[in-house]
Amino acid sequence: MKLVEGQLIHNRYRLDRRLAQGGMGEVWKGYDIQLNRVVAIKALRGDLTDVEAKRRRLRIEAHNSADLAHPNIAALFDYYEHDGIGFLIMEYVDSESLADMYHENGAVDPLHLLPILVQVARGLYVAHSHGVIHRDVKPANIMVSKDGEVKITDFGVSYSTNQAQITQDGMVVGTAQYISPEQAQGKKATPQSDIYSLGVVAYEGLCGHRPFTGATPVDIAAAHVNDAVPPLPDTVDVQLAQFVMSMLSKDPRDRPKDALVVSRTLSHIERRLMDQQAALDDTTMVSRDGRIARRVVSAPYSADGRVAGGNALALRPQQPSLPEPTSEPEPQSDDKPADNTGKALIVSSTEIVSIGNYTNAGDTAFNGTEPVTGTGETDSTEHVDNPDESNATTEASNVDDSVLTTDSSKSSIESDDNDTTTSTATSGYAPEVQAALDTMTATVHAIQDIGTPNNLTQDNAGEVETTRNRKEQQ
Repeated sequence: MKLVEGQLIHNRYRLDRRLAQGGMGEVWKGYDIQLNRVVAIKALRGDLTDVEAKRRRLRIEAHNSADLAHPNIAALFDYYEHDGIGFLIMEYVDSESLADMYHENGAVDPLHLLPILVQVARGLYVAHSHGVIHRDVKPANIMVSKDGEVKITDFGVSYSTNQAQITQDGMVVGTAQYISPEQAQGKKATPQSDIYSLGVVAYEGLCGHRPFTGATPVDIAAAHVNDAVPPLPDTVDVQLAQFVMSMLSKDPRDRPKDALVVSRTLSHIERRLMDQQAALDDTTMVSRDGRIARRVVSAPYSADGRVAGGNALALRPQQPSLPEPTSEPEPQSDDKPADNTGKALIVSSTEIVSIGNYTNAGDTAFNGTEPVTGTGETDSTEHVDNPDESNATTEASNVDDSVLTTDSSKSSIESDDNDTTTSTATSGYAPEVQAALDTMTATVHAIQDIGTPNNLTQDNAGEVETTRNRKEQQ
């Protein structure tokens, strides 16, 4: 019976397009006209010798696949025989195989490869739990969708512990490039045999080539048995390389216990590599002028609205210590105003710093009467003058608790010409504002003094006495 496009199988499945053809059969893309879904149809060729043995193998594949229900295993929908031809109706996976990915890209980034290997290991663990050994794990039988979902396909040479043996003793089953040493020697396959094959798949993905090559499949199979596995490149993560090499141990007892261990270990390595990559991607922000941007960390507030611990501004990274102002500022003459160019009044978290040279634009500063705001923040803590201090002092704390704190101070200017000393308290205001406040304070005091006899001058006292005598004469 020859299969052609448009042919209807079992009055339900339509053959649309041939996808592949092998030694035992061919695979078609079909359509289920009852459930309105695309399916894959694997049909046994009718022109083969010993058709009964091939049909029995196909029945075993259907039996083994029917017991496996897992997101990472291609599902089997139906099995049908007609005119001596067996048909497997399976889930259609519209994805490229891992073999295609290897052919296009060569070596694959571990962060892209590990999720695929983890899913394959999970699917194999489910199969092994049901007593099914795949025996032909290779990139061509691993389908990877665009969103990264993995499907294991082709259980055609799979073996189940619950079924009679259909292969003769000493017969080699599998693909030479990915076959385990015990399979190459004709021994019975075990779950560790699939783990070895998955290790070869992982090795090829990390290096871009298989561990062993040869002129013939026999030479390659012999290399799996006798030759040491070449080491992985130094660029591969050490833990990942060691684990893959353990999967490729010659003795099955030296390999991971089961596919679940493989899945968990590779998943752990994947998470660690992702954390390392995220740390590298977390680059430091740099401002336009080349300075490293600082982070402002908010401290919790207490019930009275103050910052707990008095820390209002936390700076990172640590800034160099502020320069100490000179104990005796340069004297200024009466006819020449003070030159505050390049000087600023720094507002800290607790107090006000007197005018001093400071060029870091990361803190809030006042230059004259207009504020110049940088990237720092100021606190609303009340200002308390400390009369015992004679010089303004500033200090920057360490990187963990970097809080600018200062003490209020007074600056004195002595004049050598008239031997008089003028003391000006630095209250945080610009000189013009401070002068206006001083004038207002003097005016209030003068108003309060009017009418107080003890404070009258001699002339005012005489005028008051003359006014009193006139009233007595009248």
